[in-house]
Amino acid sequence: MKSFRFIDYMKLRVTFFLLLFLSGFLFPFLQYLYGYRVEAAWYCVEIELFLSIVIVVIDFRLQKNKYIKLQQRLENVSVYETETYVPSTCLEQEYEQIISALYEKAKECSDQMEMRYKGQIEYFTMWVHQIKTPIAALSLLLDNSDLEYSLKSAMKQEVFKIEQYASIVLEYLRIDNMSNDFILSPYDLEKIVKKVVKKYATIFIHEKNTLVMDNLEVSVQTDERWLAFLIEQILSNALKYTKEGTIHIYSEKDYINRTVLVIEDTGIGIKEEDIPRIFEKGYTGLNGRMNQKATGIGLYLCKKVADRLSCSISVESKVREGTKVSIFFPKENLEIF
Repeated sequence: MKSFRFIDYMKLRVTFFLLLFLSGFLFPFLQYLYGYRVEAAWYCVEIELFLSIVIVVIDFRLQKNKYIKLQQRLENVSVYETETYVPSTCLEQEYEQIISALYEKAKECSDQMEMRYKGQIEYFTMWVHQIKTPIAALSLLLDNSDLEYSLKSAMKQEVFKIEQYASIVLEYLRIDNMSNDFILSPYDLEKIVKKVVKKYATIFIHEKNTLVMDNLEVSVQTDERWLAFLIEQILSNALKYTKEGTIHIYSEKDYINRTVLVIEDTGIGIKEEDIPRIFEKGYTGLNGRMNQKATGIGLYLCKKVADRLSCSISVESKVREGTKVSIFFPKENLEIF
């Protein structure tokens, strides 16, 4: 909070101090011209100076208290203003009316934007659920078709990607209210990882990637659905940028005995200057610019989900050597925030 200095008070009362300064010289000068004794003139000046100091001290304290109240009100300001301020002058009353009118306009705009946002959320949620029906039907038709294996496999991969992109849209819409969908309890980490890996089995085979999983027989307290989504996004990136390489998934303990899930690949890697920004919304970096399909949303959602799960993520990478993503689970019980 900015302090209310005496120089600020002088700027506020500049007219008063200017009149005080002029009267301090003008009053004794006039007395001197009319033949009054100098001692009497200075006596009047001393009385005027004393009264002025008393008035200034009292007024300074009043203005300082008013300033502090305004600063406190500013710190707690919101669109839906509830605190009332009682103006002491007609000018302050006019300012207060202007502020109240602005609050009403801001509240009206906020309500309109919230209604539009809810309408968009409802529409896109409905759209995602509707689009999943033809995706599932297309997948079923491919399973029952007589196409050659290579063509069928390629088409199934593309259908799988469409389904994943639709799921990302749905999770993106839910991310701000994900705490309403939490079921926190101990889960077997290996089961969650294997369930995610099974979804990507077709892509593993097509890309000729080697999968290594070990040391996953640990229990973590988390939400199964959201942790699976987090692992999916990281594994999806690993597969996207690794061709005929190895993806290693394992767990370990860090220096403070936290469980760490590591997903390590031998892909193209990430430039060092891109690493600090990979979790920013919409940021794709050099790899994203080379791969026009990148959206910069997946890792952004990963960071949001990890924060809500009280986990942390670190990324280590070298160009043309691979990437290592580590998910650190909390040592204590999770707290939803």
